[in-house]
Amino acid sequence: MPIKPFKSTLDQHNLLITRGLTIKNKDFFIDYVNKNNYFNVINGIEDLLLVKPGDKVKNYDTASFDDFVRLHKFDKILTNHVTSILHDFETKLKTSISRHFTESYCRTPENTMQYTNKQNYIDLKTTLGDKYPLYHDQNRKVVDEFNDFFLFKPQFLYFLVKNNDFIDINIFSTPSNQYTPPAGCNLYEKDSRQIVVPLWVAIETFDFGTLQRFCHYSRKVVLEKVLKDFGLNYSDRDLFLNSLDIIRELRNKCAHFSLINRFSTASTFRILPILVNKLNMSPAQKIRTVTVNGGKKHTKHAAVLNLYDTLKVLGSYEKLSKLKKPLKKIIYSNNKNFKKNKYDLNVRLLERMGNNNYSDWKKLLS
Repeated sequence: MPIKPFKSTLDQHNLLITRGLTIKNKDFFIDYVNKNNYFNVINGIEDLLLVKPGDKVKNYDTASFDDFVRLHKFDKILTNHVTSILHDFETKLKTSISRHFTESYCRTPENTMQYTNKQNYIDLKTTLGDKYPLYHDQNRKVVDEFNDFFLFKPQFLYFLVKNNDFIDINIFSTPSNQYTPPAGCNLYEKDSRQIVVPLWVAIETFDFGTLQRFCHYSRKVVLEKVLKDFGLNYSDRDLFLNSLDIIRELRNKCAHFSLINRFSTASTFRILPILVNKLNMSPAQKIRTVTVNGGKKHTKHAAVLNLYDTLKVLGSYEKLSKLKKPLKKIIYSNNKNFKKNKYDLNVRLLERMGNNNYSDWKKLLS
């Protein structure tokens, strides 16, 4: 796409008028676009409202700016609800990990910091190396950088306390002459006191990527119980870990305020056949065999999921029912307010999100 010259909001207004877009209130247009970003309001939605998306000459036929606003507001509401569901999932994952790891390795006060001891985890590089699932795709760093996991860093406790005001060292510490940190565990001493922060406290500071790493490295005694909390068996380990890849992608898009109706997972995140088959998904890139390193065959797993299939993954672990109402409302509103002439707006919207069959959406979100 060529670099385009700067246009004021008024210039953008006038350009859209020449393309046949009905704008009833110029001041409202300028105010709404200035507050919500032209790309998200117009560029990110226009393919749903252009007569022929992709044509060099853009024409809007019966569309109005009200249609853009309605679709944009729907997207924001849907994103907020998805974010809420993702938060519930992440909270459940943190709670499950901290409970079961503590039960296995940190039962006594003396062993509180055992979650920083790498001996309590699986070194995937040593045990499996490049044979680990998806090693040649998104899991290479997970395997190769085991020793760099931030829980094992010598200054982990120091930075945990320094960067998080809610961790009060008057509470989470003990006199140094009464506590000896176990071998292999992180330590931080201040004012003749050893800092001791339980996993259930520290885990609140972990980002989603760290939670993923924690699951990858967890031994069976821990992960088996975590999987049970999500309705799975230990044999579903790879399926669950791959699910976390997809959920993380959705989480990041929501966090960056991207239009969720345009969502798709990145092609760099590959999807295992066991997950594709279980949820009957249709990745845009199918599994295939490629030739690498002078003739060596390598399997490239499927990739690129749309919103519909991604919600199938999330829906395996959390209820999606709160998404049903906003979807029903936009379908009804479009039917009522959009002047259908050459295309059906709702078909386009549902198709962009991954499935143009509204009945399927209702089943998914029930």
